[in-house]
Amino acid sequence: MSRSCSGQLWSVLDTGLRDADENMALDRALLDAVAAGEWGPSLRFLCFRDSALLGHHQSPRQELDLDYCAAEGIQVQRRLTGGGAIVFDPSQIGWELVCLRRHLPAGDMTALSREICEAAAAGLRRLGVNAQYRPRNDIEVDGRKISGTGGVLDGEAVLFQGTVLIELDIPRMLRILRVPVEKLDAHAIRSVAERVTSLRALLPELPSMAVVRQALLEGFRERFGGQWEDMAEGDLPEPVARRLPQALAEVRAPDWLSLQDRPPEEQSLRHAIVRTSGGTLRAAVLWDERGQRVKQIQFRGDMFIQPSRALVDLEARLRNSHIRELEDLVSAWFAAEVVDAFGMRPEHFVAVVRQAVEDAHAPCL
Repeated sequence: MSRSCSGQLWSVLDTGLRDADENMALDRALLDAVAAGEWGPSLRFLCFRDSALLGHHQSPRQELDLDYCAAEGIQVQRRLTGGGAIVFDPSQIGWELVCLRRHLPAGDMTALSREICEAAAAGLRRLGVNAQYRPRNDIEVDGRKISGTGGVLDGEAVLFQGTVLIELDIPRMLRILRVPVEKLDAHAIRSVAERVTSLRALLPELPSMAVVRQALLEGFRERFGGQWEDMAEGDLPEPVARRLPQALAEVRAPDWLSLQDRPPEEQSLRHAIVRTSGGTLRAAVLWDERGQRVKQIQFRGDMFIQPSRALVDLEARLRNSHIRELEDLVSAWFAAEVVDAFGMRPEHFVAVVRQAVEDAHAPCL
């Protein structure tokens, strides 16, 4: 059954392979055209030349190795949406819904994220992978992330976007991203491989871009109903094309990239250990001092916990969370999930994170 108006017409745009600034400017132009009522709800597919994309609230100096990016010709840009930095190359595909709020099921941003991610996951399942939504905004296959997503509201207009990892070069990704927790681990590549996957790793034969796009389209069509009409590849709606030059000028301006510029010294990797009746629990926390946020986290130790993916799920739930949310997030997660931690309780996870972030002598990255 359709979850939106059965007669709703959606436009399907494929804007092809573009530079990062063009793709970000098209986000702005398309969102503005929809918000102004000059264009209707759209599903856009996009591809990037080698790029590193910051989340809207991130600092380039904290998140990326800018010298390496410059030397390798990797374009650096900032997204309209929040979340963490991501690495794009021509082998990956991006997708996004741009529409008015009324074109989607009712609910807050959390509910909206679930609805859209479920649609994208349904599309990926058509390719033969067991894709599932993982709160708060990931799509996973057997416990490993294959797609990250994020959204932004502009009045009544919504832009919600995601990626699909078709191929994945983990060493290169870690070289570009300056401060992931995993980069500082001696088993960096194996650690990331346990948490992230790609269609290349999952399927005996890699599908073409066209097949992936069609599968995603079918997932959205099935979930939301309505009519979905393809535009010619590369074509832009007139209201979007008209806004594009101004949007390009804005994202190319130095002020846009330096919008959230902060010194690397304000972000540090901190460690702590808590010993419990259920075993030893270790935490490595990438800590944002100014924002008082847990940017990334890894739990390790000699504990026993089932299901095996439980720690990965909890790490995902705590990513980019404010320290004030810590206890509520951990307690809610334990209450909602069926987890057997063999004597390790929610307060132990809270304690090890608090101990880590209160370590005033933690080394800076």
